[in-house]
Amino acid sequence: MSVFLDSGLFYALQNECASRHDMAKAAFETVLGPEYGPLFTSDYVFDETVTLVRARAGSYDEARTVADRILGRGAFPSAIDCLVTDQADFERAVDTFERYDDHDLSFTDATTIALVETRAIDHVLAFDDDFDGIVDRLDPARLVE
Repeated sequence: MSVFLDSGLFYALQNECASRHDMAKAAFETVLGPEYGPLFTSDYVFDETVTLVRARAGSYDEARTVADRILGRGAFPSAIDCLVTDQADFERAVDTFERYDDHDLSFTDATTIALVETRAIDHVLAFDDDFDGIVDRLDPARLVE
């Protein structure tokens, strides 16, 4: 089994005031266990998360901390493989974005779907239900019940 981690999870994990912080923390700790296998994210999710944290927290330090968490630097375990998109991945993401025009997907979401499909990643751990019906989403709330 393998799991792709979405930006909403990282944001809630970083922001202790977020309403979903405790749920994100519990879900993250759960998927770190051996039952869930390799963990992945992408350069697009990294960008989206670091930018969101920097904008909302107004702090470079907070943005740097979430970057370190994703990249497994410093006090954070090196547990996540950050997939870097190439030209073929980008083209698949454009196709995915256009194919699912009836869903409320960001381009980052379309990139996630393209990577999950081509890399045969089993699940996306995300609060965002826009993935539903396209890929197998693990809902953090249900994961920690």
